[in-house]
Amino acid sequence: MSWPYQFLDLSQAEKHARRQSLDKYALYAQLSALIPIGLIWLYQTLNKSSSRKKRDYTAIPSSDPDSFNNRRQSNTWSKLRWWLGEDVVAFGEVLGQRGQWVFGLLWSLWLLVLCIAGTGTDYMHLTKRFGIVAISQYPMQYLLTCKSFNPVSWTLKLSHEETNRWHRVLARVTTFLLSLHTIFYYNYFIQNSILLQKLQSPVVLYGILSFAGLNLMITTALRPLRKLSYRVFFITHLLIALGLPAVLWFHASSSRKYLLQSLGVFLLDIGFRKRDTITVETTISSIPGTSLIKIDVPVPRQRQNQFLGAGPGGHVYVNVPPSTRSSFTKSATDVKEVLFEFMFNPFTIAHVDHSSGTLTLVARQQSGPMTTSLARFATSNPSPSSRVEGKKALLNIEGPYGAARHFPSLSLGTEFDRVLLIAGGVGATFTIPLYRSIISSNPEAKVEMVWAVRTAGEATWAVVESDARDILNDPNVHIYLTGPGAGQGGQEAEAGETEGVSSGVESGEGGAVAIEMRTLGKNGVRSHQRRRPDLKKVVDEVFAHGKEERVAVLVCGPVKMGKQVRRQVGRYVKEGREVWFHNEGFGF
Repeated sequence: MSWPYQFLDLSQAEKHARRQSLDKYALYAQLSALIPIGLIWLYQTLNKSSSRKKRDYTAIPSSDPDSFNNRRQSNTWSKLRWWLGEDVVAFGEVLGQRGQWVFGLLWSLWLLVLCIAGTGTDYMHLTKRFGIVAISQYPMQYLLTCKSFNPVSWTLKLSHEETNRWHRVLARVTTFLLSLHTIFYYNYFIQNSILLQKLQSPVVLYGILSFAGLNLMITTALRPLRKLSYRVFFITHLLIALGLPAVLWFHASSSRKYLLQSLGVFLLDIGFRKRDTITVETTISSIPGTSLIKIDVPVPRQRQNQFLGAGPGGHVYVNVPPSTRSSFTKSATDVKEVLFEFMFNPFTIAHVDHSSGTLTLVARQQSGPMTTSLARFATSNPSPSSRVEGKKALLNIEGPYGAARHFPSLSLGTEFDRVLLIAGGVGATFTIPLYRSIISSNPEAKVEMVWAVRTAGEATWAVVESDARDILNDPNVHIYLTGPGAGQGGQEAEAGETEGVSSGVESGEGGAVAIEMRTLGKNGVRSHQRRRPDLKKVVDEVFAHGKEERVAVLVCGPVKMGKQVRRQVGRYVKEGREVWFHNEGFGF
C-alpha cells in the first residue's frame, strides 16, 4: 500500500475546516476517557443506598449450594483479573503489569484511530492531529497524579499506587503520540528544505523545549533511575510538570484550553493538599538497637476527625517546614535546607490513640535524605533519656491517604471466611492496624498475621499500652526473628532461645523498649520463632480449611516477599478458589 499523505496547499476555508476537525477529534479523545468514569460515578451515586446492603464481596453462608454455583461462575473473571495483575519482566526488570500493557495498547490503538480518522490525504492534518490528541489527554494525566483531589481514584476505588500506575501508562501513550507528531514535523521540514529556517522560529523552539522536557521526565521516571535517585526523579517531575503547560502555551495556541485544565488540576490539588496539612510539634525518636524511627504526632482537636477517623492502613506525608530546617542542617554533611522544599516522604500510620489524639508513625532509616535527617536529629543529643523519649520538632503532616479505604470492606473479618496478613519489617505498620480493626469489629474472625522482623527490638513499637498483649502474645500473630542467628531451612529455635534474644535493648531504658522481649516466647515457638517464615507453608495452611471458603490475603513488605506470596496464592486462584489479594509493597 502506497503512502497516501501529501503536502497540500490549502485555502483559508480548508485550513479553517481542518482546525475544526482537529478540535473535534481532540474533544472526542478527551471525552472518551471522561465519560466512562462519569457514568460509573453516576451509577454509584444512584445506587448508593443499595450498594451499602450488597458489597462486591458480601459474605455468603458457606452451606448455601446456590452460592457455590455463583462463586464458580465468577472463577473465569477471577482468573482473568489475576492474569492481568502479573508482572511483565524483561532483562530482569519489571516493566509493569499485564493489565497495564493490555489497556495501554488498546488505548493507544483507539487514540491512533482518532488521529487518523478524517485526515484524508492531508499530511499536515495528520501531523497536527497527533499533537492535539496527545495534549487532550493531559488533564486526565495530571488528574491521575493528584492525591487529595482525585475523582478517578474515588470513583474506581483505586489506591494511590494503583492510580499512579495508570498515570505512567497514559504518560507513555501520550509520549508515543507526541513523538510521532515531532517526527512527522521534522520530516516535513527536511522534505521541504526548511529545517534550519524553522529551527530559528520561536514556535518550533518552544516545541523542541517541550519535547526535551517530556523525555527528561520519562527518562528519570524509569525504574532503575528512580532507584538510583528518587529525589532527582521527584524534583525533575515536579518542575517540568509545572513548567510544561507554560511552554506549550506558546507552542500551540489551539491546545491552550487543555493546558489550562491541566494547570488548574495541578494547582487545585496543591490547594487541597495545603488544606489537608497540619504543622505540629512532634516527638521524633529512634528505637534503640534498630534502624527504625518513630514519630508521635499530637493532632489538634479540630483536625482529629480527619486524621484519626480515616481507618487503618493509611499513611501521611511528612515534610520539614522552613522554621525547623535549621535544626536538621547543623553540619556540613547534612541536607541543604532548600532540598526540604522537595522532600515529602510517606510514613505509614502505625497506631492511632483516640484517647490522646495522637498518631504514631514508624519508618526504617534508608539512604535517602529525609529519613537520614530524622535519624540524625533523633540521636544528636547524647542524653540517654532523650534517646528514648525523643526530641521535639515541628513537622508538616499531610493526609491521611491509603489503600484501605478502597478495600471491599474494612471489616474484612465479616466479608471473608478467612484472612491472612503477612508483613516484613516495618510492613507491619500497615498490617497491624488492619489486624486490630478486624478483631475489634469481629472478635470471632478467622484472621492470622505473620510478621518477619530482623531482631526482637524491631517489634517493640507494636507495644501500645493495653494492645501489647494482643500483638506480641496473640496466638494468631506469628512473629519470626530473621536476623543473625535465625534458623535456616525452616529449623525452629528452642523456646528458651526465643526468650533471651538480644535486640540491643538494655533493661531500664524506659518506654516501649523497656518491654523485655523474652515475653515473645510465652506462647511457645509456634507463634514466635527464630527463623524465616516458610511462605508456601503459611499460604497452604490458610487454604487448607475448605475449598468453599473465601480468603483475603494482604501482604506488606519487601518486593521479593510480595512476589513470593503472590506466586503461592496464585496456585489456588488457578484452582478456582475465591481470593481477594492486595500487595501494599514498599518497592518502586
